[in-house]
Amino acid sequence: MLRCALIACVLLVIGGCSKQSDRATASADTSTASEAAPELPTATDQDASVTDAASRENSPAVASARERSVGGRDPHDHAGDLSALRSATAAMREPSAYRDAVGAMAESAVAEVSESARAAVAESAGTNNGPFADLPAGATFEPGQSFATIQVFYATDRARGPLSLSAYDVTGKHQQLKILCGSSLLLFVLSGMFWISRRSRLAVSTTMLATGAAVMAAGLVVLGHTGIEKHGVTYSGDRGILARGISEVTVPVSHQRGQVERPSLLRFEFREDQSEHIVLTTATELSKSEFQERLAETVATSQDRDLLVFIHGYNVNFESAVQRTAQMAVDLPFEGVPVCYSWPSQGRLMGYSIDENNSQWTVTHLKEFLSELASDSGARSINVVAHSMGNRAMTAAMKQIQWETKTELPVFDRIVLAAPDVDADHFRRDLAPSLMSIANQVTLYASSDDQALIASKRVHGYPRAGESGTNLVVVPGIETIDVSGIDLSLLGHSYYGDNQSILRDLYEVVRARLPARRRGSLVPRRAGELTYWQLAQEPATETTHR
Repeated sequence: MLRCALIACVLLVIGGCSKQSDRATASADTSTASEAAPELPTATDQDASVTDAASRENSPAVASARERSVGGRDPHDHAGDLSALRSATAAMREPSAYRDAVGAMAESAVAEVSESARAAVAESAGTNNGPFADLPAGATFEPGQSFATIQVFYATDRARGPLSLSAYDVTGKHQQLKILCGSSLLLFVLSGMFWISRRSRLAVSTTMLATGAAVMAAGLVVLGHTGIEKHGVTYSGDRGILARGISEVTVPVSHQRGQVERPSLLRFEFREDQSEHIVLTTATELSKSEFQERLAETVATSQDRDLLVFIHGYNVNFESAVQRTAQMAVDLPFEGVPVCYSWPSQGRLMGYSIDENNSQWTVTHLKEFLSELASDSGARSINVVAHSMGNRAMTAAMKQIQWETKTELPVFDRIVLAAPDVDADHFRRDLAPSLMSIANQVTLYASSDDQALIASKRVHGYPRAGESGTNLVVVPGIETIDVSGIDLSLLGHSYYGDNQSILRDLYEVVRARLPARRRGSLVPRRAGELTYWQLAQEPATETTHR
């Protein structure tokens, strides 16, 4: 800041001198205008001017000023700034040198600002350039809107829910509803205290007030108006037939990378708000042929004609699965077409055993759907990301596709196993070879902080493929990434979509298509004769693992 102020002062002095010189020149020109016309410079004069400029460029005064301005000293070294100002002031006494010296200082300051800007842009690249820097294919965002609409294609073998999406739309005026509900709750608490203390008159009064506030809140819900209009179908946790469709999910401008914003009672949020939350607004079933046609059209409009297929894990309902797919597509960012496959998870913690059965039951449908994408979507690149128990269905389906396919070329581009809840020994022996032959690159994310997988190991008696530490799965041809210490959440199980470091690495896998040795945030580690990779919280230099 001080350097900029000093340069500004010098430039003001120069400006004053220039104005005085211009006035003198103008006066002289006026007095001699009637005597002679001005002469245009000849080619010889221009050459001499260029030669003089070049000599000034290499003059000791200019070189000294540049050396002082770009010399690698501490930016807070104000003594150096004062010295530079004295030198520039002294140089001003020489008519041919002072402009060059100060010009060099100004050029240096501009260069430093430009370099800082370039560094800031480089630092932000691949991290968080705003939620709508690169939207997926089919997405829409109008300037002035508080949200973007993300189109997510889906397939599911869940049974249809008993009610449509519109039946779940809670209406009501936002602020008034908050005030009335909060007041009602507070008054009910006070009335309880009055009843306990046997202050019956106050207890009756507060109870009546609390009841009145609750009735008014209910009236707002019934009679009020909301900006969210939902329509389409819903799906339950029961088994159904394979259905296909298109959903629309709105993502707010205020969206924070790595989060799926939902209403919270702790913040007195009683309904979804498109300006604050990620909201599923539409789910429309399509016939198989119509789905394939719509998908192929959208793929054709995308930049790289690629797909991102997400397969969720245990304890996830249909709505959450589609919301997570949209969030990942926005946060990577992924400019292709996002696709969600949702199998009949119960969407509750106590449904683990049922989810295990359904993750195996869905394999036939998942294999059918993935095969359709490979043959009919028109995509040049199909990337599959599976999480937790969803990896059981995905790996089994891939094994069947690999066995049935007649081509030796890979069918899929990138396959990512995030925290796979799969038997580690079964994965090494039976599943890994199939994945390596059917995909161009296979990446496995594992963590020793994953409490869900630790619990799964206790239940099944054997390590899981998503664990690290002594049980880390390292297989030749598969890039294993140890992300221990990155996710500081309670369970440490949803890092694939919540953690920015992992989202950055996932971007380099899916979008940049970089192998592990070329990804700057990975550090090589040894497991016997094999190599795996450690995800660093701060990006490592690329030369450390070439």
